[in-house]
Amino acid sequence: MACKVPVIGYDSGEIPHVIGDAGLIFPESHTLALANSLSTLIHNPEAAQNVAQLAYERVMKKYTNKALAKEKLECYEKLLTKN
Repeated sequence: MACKVPVIGYDSGEIPHVIGDAGLIFPESHTLALANSLSTLIHNPEAAQNVAQLAYERVMKKYTNKALAKEKLECYEKLLTKN
C-alpha cells in the first residue's frame, strides 16, 4: 500500500480490515475472483491508479509509525480521562 500499487487481498482474517475500501477484496481460494480482480486492474489503468492512490492514503493515515503512535496516545488519553 505504501508503494502506491493497487492492492488485492483475500476476504479472510484481518486482510479486509487493513485494506478497507483502498483495494480489491476477493473470496479466499476463488481463483476466478482473483483473476477477475487482476483483469480489472490490468484493463483499466485509471481504476488501478485510483486504487493505488487510495491504498497509499490509507496506509499514511493509519499505519505509519506516527499514525500508530497517535492512535496509542489517544487510547491512553481515553483511559486516563475515565478515572
